[in-house]
Amino acid sequence: MIKGCIFALVVTLAFFHFTHADLWFQSMLFNAESGQWILSKQEPVARFFFYDGPRVLIAVLGVVALALLASQKWIEWARLHRHGLAIVALSLALVPTTTALLKEATNVACPRKLEAFGGSLPHVDVFDTYPEGSRPEGKQRCFPASHASAGFALLSLIFLFRQKRTRLIVGGGTLVTGLVMGAYKMAIGDHFLSHTIVSLEIAILIIALIVAATGRFLPAQVRR
Repeated sequence: MIKGCIFALVVTLAFFHFTHADLWFQSMLFNAESGQWILSKQEPVARFFFYDGPRVLIAVLGVVALALLASQKWIEWARLHRHGLAIVALSLALVPTTTALLKEATNVACPRKLEAFGGSLPHVDVFDTYPEGSRPEGKQRCFPASHASAGFALLSLIFLFRQKRTRLIVGGGTLVTGLVMGAYKMAIGDHFLSHTIVSLEIAILIIALIVAATGRFLPAQVRR
């Protein structure tokens, strides 16, 4: 699983580096004549449902997972699901934190800041360097997509369930949630498609590492 995640991540990075897929897809979300994105960043309803609301709900879910872990002596459900709760709590903390730290290091600009979409910067991906005289004054923080990664961290919820059908439903629902959160950020010009896909792969990789780590260090009766 972990090796597969790493391989998929490498393939994705290579594909978007050697193609113009990002620019092609993003151009469909931008009206060159009006200079506007398909959605406005200031539109309050969309911002609430696709940005502020999900962020609050995910934070609350993380707190609930921690609270249940702390109360497992008194709540039988929490005791029986403490392994899954530990995976959820760690995933909701580590996935967004990791992507946020990567954003600090990659120095990749958002689509809305690029010349192709009315900005002033050239298109430079994570493996490129800015041309002489075009380097931005401030650090750019748009790769990978941390907002979408918080949604993808919800994939860890599958470990609270044992039935295959339930896991498929929960996994599908949380995957769609992360994709919708990522799509919103693309629609307002904050991220490319590659940013969202890479965030998904990073989230799965981190969750897989957490599952492997907790499976190794927790007693067998806790993992059941």
